[in-house]
Amino acid sequence: MKTIRWIWIPTLALLLGSCTVSQRLDYSPVPPNAGFTFAVEEFFVDVLEDFSDFSTRKSDRPVIDQAIDDFELLLDRAPSTKAVRLEKTGHNAWNGTFIFTDVENLVRDLGAPEGQQLLKATDDSLTFYLTLETYPQLVPIIPFLADENFEAFGPEYNQGLSEEDYLEMISFMLGEEGPPAIEKSTITLRVTTPKPIRSMVNGRKLDQTTYEFSFPLIDFLLLAEPITFTVRW
Repeated sequence: MKTIRWIWIPTLALLLGSCTVSQRLDYSPVPPNAGFTFAVEEFFVDVLEDFSDFSTRKSDRPVIDQAIDDFELLLDRAPSTKAVRLEKTGHNAWNGTFIFTDVENLVRDLGAPEGQQLLKATDDSLTFYLTLETYPQLVPIIPFLADENFEAFGPEYNQGLSEEDYLEMISFMLGEEGPPAIEKSTITLRVTTPKPIRSMVNGRKLDQTTYEFSFPLIDFLLLAEPITFTVRW
């Protein structure tokens, strides 16, 4: 299983990869911490390398390695993080951990605007709300979303497109391996709360202090409906 905990990795492979993306946010112990493992299948590495030929930014390093390095630097420079550590663990695979002081500050440090509505936290709740209206707030956090080579895959470019038509487009652009890879992919957020969970909107409770929310990757790529959850403790 390919996993990532709580932070988005800014690569096309994450968004279009044949994998299960699992994210985790730990409020306990204090201070809260996050970590991730991330692996990319070779097919999507080849896709990224093909796209890099059209990029104005040239590098001698593999595009995935460069993206991970850029993301590590972004995390390390964020005022709300410390003890950032990423390491390559295998072919196209990485592990990482970091501590953060406040989740809303973290999102803003990574590029979300003041007044962002993507992620709202209180002393006893967490709410995530992604729609076509809040999607532009996500783009600065994942600069790759603004890349002209990705825009054709994203929800703003494909408003109103059906899932069937979208997958047909993917087959044309990426080949026959693209659609089944997307169809198999899900994104999962798991939150460990500091107190027993009292209520939730969407998602499920795994135990007294563990909440999980999952959605298919295709839902993110189209954003035909809001992707949202709230958990309270």
